[in-house]
Amino acid sequence: MRDIRVAKPYARALYEAAVEQEELDSTVSDIDQIRELTEESDEFSEFITTPLLSPQFKSDTFQQLFVDHLNPLTINFLKLLAQKQRERYLVAIIDVFSAIVDEAAGRIVAKVKTATPISQEQEQRLIEQLSTYSGKQVRLETETDENIQGGFVVQLGDTVFDASIATQLQRLKQQLARG
Repeated sequence: MRDIRVAKPYARALYEAAVEQEELDSTVSDIDQIRELTEESDEFSEFITTPLLSPQFKSDTFQQLFVDHLNPLTINFLKLLAQKQRERYLVAIIDVFSAIVDEAAGRIVAKVKTATPISQEQEQRLIEQLSTYSGKQVRLETETDENIQGGFVVQLGDTVFDASIATQLQRLKQQLARG
C-alpha cells in the first residue's frame, strides 16, 4: 500500500512532464524497456532496491547505463528518484505510470492467467470480446499459471472472470459436500 502512495505522485509527475514536453511516446517506450529490465535482470532489481549504495552513485549509474538508450526526460526522472531515494519504488511507479497512460488513452488492462500460453489468434478474440464488454480498448497482460489446471482467469478492472478448471473443481467439491 505504501508503494502505491509513494508511486502515484512520481508517476503523475512523469506523465505530465512527458505530455508537456511532447515526449509521451518515447517515455512510454523507455518505461517499457525499464520494466523489461527489472523483470529480466536480478542484478538491476537488486541495484534499485539496495539501500547500501549512495544516491549519487545510483544517479551516476543511471546516467551511464541509459545515456545512449533512453531520452533525457526519462534519465532525469531516474536520477531524481535516486536523489530522493525513491528508486526502490520504481516497479510500482512504472505500474502506476502505465495505468495513467492507459486511462488517458481510453484503454483498460486485462490480466489473463492461463495454464498454458495462448495463441495470437486466441489473444485477438479475447481482446475483441473484452473490448465489446468494457466499451474500451483492451490491452492484455498474459501470464501462465499451471495451478489453474486449464481454462483461464481474466481480471478486467474490478471484475474477475474465473473460468479455470481449478475453480470449477472446487465448486463441484463444495456442491458434493453439501449434498
